Amino acid sequence: MKKYINEISKNKNLESNLPIYASYMMDLYNKRAGVEFAMDYYTFQGMISDNVTKDDYLLKYTKEFNDIIANYVLNIIVDDGREQAIAKIDSLRNNVYNVVEVLTCYADIFARYEYVINRCEYLFNEIKTNSKYTDEDFTREVMQYIFSEEDNAVVNSRICEIISELPLRMTKNKFFELLDGGMSVYKDTDKITIDDFIYSVETSAMLKMPENMEHYTELFEIYNEIKAIDYKNITEKEYRDTAEKLNFAADYIERATDIFMILQGLINKAYVMVIAAPYVDTEDKEVKNSVDIIRNINENFYNDEFITLEEKITDNFIFLEGVPEKIQNIIQSAEYVLDDVKKDKLNIVKNIMADKIYLGLFLCEKLLSDSLFINLSAEYNIFEEKTVDKNDETDITEYLREKQDKLITELTEFFNSNQKIVNKSVMSLVLSKLPVFFNNITEVQDYIYNSLNNCTNKAEKAACIEIINGLMEN
Repeated sequence: MKKYINEISKNKNLESNLPIYASYMMDLYNKRAGVEFAMDYYTFQGMISDNVTKDDYLLKYTKEFNDIIANYVLNIIVDDGREQAIAKIDSLRNNVYNVVEVLTCYADIFARYEYVINRCEYLFNEIKTNSKYTDEDFTREVMQYIFSEEDNAVVNSRICEIISELPLRMTKNKFFELLDGGMSVYKDTDKITIDDFIYSVETSAMLKMPENMEHYTELFEIYNEIKAIDYKNITEKEYRDTAEKLNFAADYIERATDIFMILQGLINKAYVMVIAAPYVDTEDKEVKNSVDIIRNINENFYNDEFITLEEKITDNFIFLEGVPEKIQNIIQSAEYVLDDVKKDKLNIVKNIMADKIYLGLFLCEKLLSDSLFINLSAEYNIFEEKTVDKNDETDITEYLREKQDKLITELTEFFNSNQKIVNKSVMSLVLSKLPVFFNNITEVQDYIYNSLNNCTNKAEKAACIEIINGLMEN
């Protein structure tokens, strides 16, 4: 295969070499997906068996998923039914994404209220701050922590981390001034980068919420209860009840997210297996071992119980040990060719009518990446004729200004309808997401010192110091 890959890189014999390479990669992608699927499927069934929440979405989508495995993966589809299988898997993948989006939204909401409740702690608990503490001393410690690393990326990450926890003492006008300055760096980027930043802020700052938030009734009730509390006059009972509810919610979200993440990973691998079905060597020992495991687990699901697999099946796990790593090493040594094809060989691929198999390869590459929820639309559209969209001609500075104005409007409306301490929580988060807006080390130091020095609320200040100390110790 090295010969074919080298010739493709040198643009030699592309008409014959590109199809050979494509079949080779399809087989590798399928084998990797199948082996990893078999291992993760067993883990997933155990989690489903132990799951006490019995989430309606989880039960529904697990049933749909197992039907897909039984009908399309275990019975390798190479005819028209394969398109139907791909459509069903793609739809299920999007549905699971929507569930995780809701859970992530709840996680962001409760993180903002955790910020709030943390700053109420020392209204009712003894303040632990050292009596000899001064703002100058603590600023010095924080500066040492931030700049103890030489890597600029780490330094910037730590600055953002500290900003998100410092006492916030600024007017809305000052906040919007910093927002304007921080976003100005995006004028040198592109629309996708701007959109990604705006989306990140809108979702994590409670400005945009997905549909079906009410499905998780326990989380929805907790959200409404903690939102209704008057935090300026919070009682000790309200504080302790809220802290307990937030702990419950965090644990609930973590457990639910974990199992949906595993399900999404399995869906991605099943997606690959269906795409690669026509190119699979079904007599390959590792493929057969994987399929035997998958079939037995799938039967267990239909029996609605977690049954220990037969010894002859569990022995297959032994044969598969180390196989994913071995296959991935081979894939990595050959996968760069796909980038070359995307760059300047798409027309040749179309001319030799290999566009379907290469579309499949591009999808498999993304589906087996570390990003479980990666958007596949760019891959599906890769062979379409590019047309000039008038919207794309919009000046990037103008586009940035439109997006920024919209964000400012959303934030203003949010600030007008929420309590001051909740607004501070959102402001801190947004500032921590901005590209670092300091011009030098002195400005960083002044910001930290002034944040501490201008905070007259002893309980809030003590809480912030404790949180930041925790960050510096980890």
